Amino acid sequence: MHRSILITQCLQNDFVKPIGKYDPLPNLLHVGYEESRRLMGEDSANGAVARVMRWAYQQPDDELHLVHIRDWHSPDDISQASHLRQFGEHCVEDTPGASFVFPEPPNNPKRIDVVDSLTLNDFVGTRLETVLEPYRGTRTRVGIIGVWTEAKVTFLSYDLRTRFPDFEIAVCSALTASSSRAHHFQALDQLAKLLGVVVFSSVGEFVELLGGAHEQVPLPIPADITHPEITIEGAGELGGTDHHLIRYLFRDARSVKLRCLDGGFSGNLVLGSNSVDLYGHPQVPYVVKIGSQAPIGKERASFERVESVLGNNAPQITDFADYRDRGGIKYRYAAMGGGFSTTFQKRYCAGLSHEKIERYLKSVFIEQLGKFYQAAQVEKCNLMEYYCFNPQLALGVRKRVEELLGEPAGQPVLSFPSGRQFPNVCHFYEEDLARIMPTASGSAWFSYVHGDLNGANIIIDAQENVWLIDFFHTHRGHVLKDLAKLENDLLYIFTPVGDSAELDEALRLTDRLLGVEDLAAPLCSAGDTGLERPELLRAWRTIALLRSFYPSLLQHDRDPLQLLIAQMRYAMHTLSFDESNEWQKKWALYTGARCGAMIVERLARRGPLRLDWFDPRHTSPGRLGITILPGRRDGGRGIAADLATLRNQGVSHIVCLLSMPEFHRYGVDALLEEYRNAGMTVHHLPILDQSVSTAEEMRDLTGWIRARLAEGGTIAMHCVGGLGRSGMAAACWLKSLGLSPSEAIAEVRRIRTRRAIETTAQEAFVRSYEP
Repeated sequence: MHRSILITQCLQNDFVKPIGKYDPLPNLLHVGYEESRRLMGEDSANGAVARVMRWAYQQPDDELHLVHIRDWHSPDDISQASHLRQFGEHCVEDTPGASFVFPEPPNNPKRIDVVDSLTLNDFVGTRLETVLEPYRGTRTRVGIIGVWTEAKVTFLSYDLRTRFPDFEIAVCSALTASSSRAHHFQALDQLAKLLGVVVFSSVGEFVELLGGAHEQVPLPIPADITHPEITIEGAGELGGTDHHLIRYLFRDARSVKLRCLDGGFSGNLVLGSNSVDLYGHPQVPYVVKIGSQAPIGKERASFERVESVLGNNAPQITDFADYRDRGGIKYRYAAMGGGFSTTFQKRYCAGLSHEKIERYLKSVFIEQLGKFYQAAQVEKCNLMEYYCFNPQLALGVRKRVEELLGEPAGQPVLSFPSGRQFPNVCHFYEEDLARIMPTASGSAWFSYVHGDLNGANIIIDAQENVWLIDFFHTHRGHVLKDLAKLENDLLYIFTPVGDSAELDEALRLTDRLLGVEDLAAPLCSAGDTGLERPELLRAWRTIALLRSFYPSLLQHDRDPLQLLIAQMRYAMHTLSFDESNEWQKKWALYTGARCGAMIVERLARRGPLRLDWFDPRHTSPGRLGITILPGRRDGGRGIAADLATLRNQGVSHIVCLLSMPEFHRYGVDALLEEYRNAGMTVHHLPILDQSVSTAEEMRDLTGWIRARLAEGGTIAMHCVGGLGRSGMAAACWLKSLGLSPSEAIAEVRRIRTRRAIETTAQEAFVRSYEP
């Protein structure tokens, strides 16, 4: 019995034969220039598909069964007429277009089963089921390579899963393709999610699943070839496997000079190149990354998901390879000239001017990553889970904290020798985290993000072009992730702190940052912070620049809780950094501890519905309070529980300021009816989010509030977050009682939060409102 099966799907010239960038498609089913180049490689005779097929043909029949499924059409067959009308003429029997795109070794003794498929279903009218019948009921490993991922590969996987449920099915992202890169990766995600197909990023891992070994897929470098001559600066001697990968990736070069760049961690090499081709011509600069096979494969697949979005601001993968337990990627940059000069981190630490900091960061976050962020959408999530908070980390956190402080951390409040106190973050992980994590469910803006943006992953070339490297962690995630990560490194790696006095001033910077209530509001000027050290003033100005990107990313979601979670995650991770000194780690510890306490306090508000009540001197004999939208489904709330809280608080009247589309958007379509069924009187004034009402509508509302309070009513007022529209209406009501505009605004912000009355337009409305 064969141990594994490799099935090729439509690896034929009419589907995937490499074509020129501007050549017309040979038929309607060809995957096109970009995908055929990605699948077959720039050198198709030695690309990943060709190497895997050479390996497959060399395997004994009792270890690997090789099955080729091919489209095989006859224009004269009336039963195929509708298929050919829909997809056009392709893969006509015995024509070059129907031939396999990979080289078939002559006189090979291996048994090959070729299945001729006439439709989208490879089991209808074919011998495929007969070929696979001997494996029924066995845990056979089946690998599929070929095209189209969202069609023929998916349909075949579905049929295999339903007809042969015991099969272990796998595909490799590098060995499958479609006409659309987006459809390709969407299909891979669905294969894994719905059919349980194992999706590999690494060719080597895929081959290993089928029973191969790393060394069985050799790189095609003849033993008698000595080029290229390799020299390397800053990385010591290359290991034998890495040397072999470099030789393969630069097999068209006479010589290559490599320079070690920052940005590679966990045993990875990141190398800039200057190479000369076989004819003596200088080649364009490349970046080569080499590391363990699986992570390198994941980085390649992650980058391929977003390559088309970044365009010329992103590198292009010109080649990749797996060899033994290592993998390599060769990146080419569209406008890179003269090699690399340095990284953003090195330039910043060497005194980079603020003007250039601004230019470089705008290039990163607007011109490059901004293309990701523009497509952000609100998604349900638990940000504590997303940022990998886990109570099981408590032991490690305690160990690092006590090592840093040099004493046991047993008290609820810890302190530095200077006397500065801060909450014991060990207790956060040991006691609070498991309790509060469920309450962190809600929603946030998500888009594709770089995922690990540090100063060493931003490259500045000799012409001061800005490039990003290291896309291993690229994924769809929290839109602030990249900005929060870079801010963290800016503080606790880039900004020097060398003694207790410098630490104390650094803690004052943290205190100012943690006092921010509105993520869309600009930070104050550096001169207004009270900071004195130039390094801290410089850090403040740079953070102000980073945070200036927030408003367009967050829109109405300006709650600082999301940033506190990210800040704590990265600050606590800093305690394990080799790059940070003792004082920088103490600074990070202080930030993480304070963030933890603030997170606990803010998440506590997400328990039973909370109403913030105005002073009785303004409301007696009634009461007026502001709250968030009761029953908000995207925040994990339930209308029954929130109505019970309102009844227990004695609420008799409701002021609802939601616009009509918001009832459905937040899952509370029947909210007004629910209020009335609970015996509450409702005044509904629809106001668009971030906007204002008319003055006449507001006069009507404030008059209604005064009348109900005079009757002894208890009123709960809300919009969605209970800040902008509710704060504006409450301030106008206070003005109707005789308070000045400033007094009314201050009173609303005192009982609610400094974020209340969110927009400039709302505050201007309050100030100009005439009761």
